[in-house]
Amino acid sequence: MRHLPDSPSVGFLRQEAKDLLAVLRESNPGASLAEAQRTLAVEYGLRDWAELKSEAERRAAAAPVVPDRLAEALAAAFGLGRVTAAAAPVSFNLMGRCWSISTDRGRWLAVTVYPWITADQAEIGARLRDAAVAAGITAPTPVRSPEGRLIENVRGENWRVHEWIEVGPSPVSPTPKGVARRVGEIFGVLHSLAIPSEAPLHPYVTWRRPDAEWAELIRRARAADKPWAGQLAALLPTIQDLQTITADVDGAEFILCNQVLNPEHVRLSHNDELVVTEWDFAGSLTPEFEVAWALTHWAWRPSINPTAIAAFRDGYLQTTGRWPDLTLSSFATAVTSWLNWTYNAICEAIDPADPDRANFAERESIDLLNHPMTCTSLRQLLAIAVS
Repeated sequence: MRHLPDSPSVGFLRQEAKDLLAVLRESNPGASLAEAQRTLAVEYGLRDWAELKSEAERRAAAAPVVPDRLAEALAAAFGLGRVTAAAAPVSFNLMGRCWSISTDRGRWLAVTVYPWITADQAEIGARLRDAAVAAGITAPTPVRSPEGRLIENVRGENWRVHEWIEVGPSPVSPTPKGVARRVGEIFGVLHSLAIPSEAPLHPYVTWRRPDAEWAELIRRARAADKPWAGQLAALLPTIQDLQTITADVDGAEFILCNQVLNPEHVRLSHNDELVVTEWDFAGSLTPEFEVAWALTHWAWRPSINPTAIAAFRDGYLQTTGRWPDLTLSSFATAVTSWLNWTYNAICEAIDPADPDRANFAERESIDLLNHPMTCTSLRQLLAIAVS
């Protein structure tokens, strides 16, 4: 699901709707601007264009307040120089809020990261990111602290900082043909680097919860009087069906992969270049499993998109010369990731750590329940990808 920034512009949303209209007309020449506006609103988790405009205006009028002297603490930890203006909120996700910081040395983007993203984990991502940039992929420039670390703990949270770059929003959904092709090229470049990785697969893509934990999650949702608790309960057979998609991943084929190169972690620059913004989740995977995962993020919403699948494949083939041999089992890690993301989002919605996380997780949970991954949709996706 798309998420509004902290200070959204209605004018910017209008431009997004026009961009989406061009995409819709790739498959339906008769699509209208009103249809594009309604589709965009739904992607933001809202009912219609009027509600989207109202939410944007509300957010713009009630911007989050920066914690006292947070900018100074971050500037000191990362050696950014003297703060020259108040920090400004940028956006929020489940890892926390991103802030814009201005100092006498420039402008910076400070972001919180999960506790398990340590300095060592960040170095793994930096290795892939640096190789990718050398190969022509655009990405923000990370900042190292005076101690040489990419991650510093500030006020009890792990933070990292990037040099500020001007970028636009994430690509619209359904994915434009040109964007899908470029994304396929980016994955192809990353896989062609073939950086060996001996680390074990991250549990997030391998470990699945037993049925008993999902049943307990349903009980908790009902106890919390969540209006979607019944919808979650009805989803249990689908979850059990997804659990049948399994695979043995050959460690001998592991390479270093980005693992989260989805629309939320890509931005459009002023010249329509794609900027890959997230690298900290990098780890071991195989091209086969990452391509299958990528298709579920770039060619699946709001419905399976054959045009995007074909363009992605063309871009990937252009850079690698080979399309992975995909089977239903190739989606095993994508299934596990979706199950874990869904479970964690619902947990956060039931028992949020703060109001920001409550709002984010509630919207995300509703979206996941309204657009669940299913074995049927994966089979349809696979049939197009291998045709």
